[in-house]
Amino acid sequence: MYFIRPESLNEKSLILDVRDWQAHEQEQLALPHVLIRADDVDPDKFMAEYNPDGKKAVNILCMSGGVASEVAERFEKAGYPNVAVIVGGIIEAEYEGLKILKH
Repeated sequence: MYFIRPESLNEKSLILDVRDWQAHEQEQLALPHVLIRADDVDPDKFMAEYNPDGKKAVNILCMSGGVASEVAERFEKAGYPNVAVIVGGIIEAEYEGLKILKH
């Protein structure tokens, strides 16, 4: 697991948002992303569907970074080391100027 600054993300990044749907409805990254609640993330299923060749880093987003770190550890334990925690989560992403959609 490693850490990535939000401003390093772009349209080609594989982003996994692990917040619940209510938080996601209130604010979300304007970049393409996959929403799966942290408790429901299955690393094997996720990789099979979204990253079958394993070449892309999985960038994990939560509110501030703590839950994303826990999910990243599950990916590593399942044998997928190419995972990054988005430092500071969506809070930092907004602070760094990434476009956030708010409802």
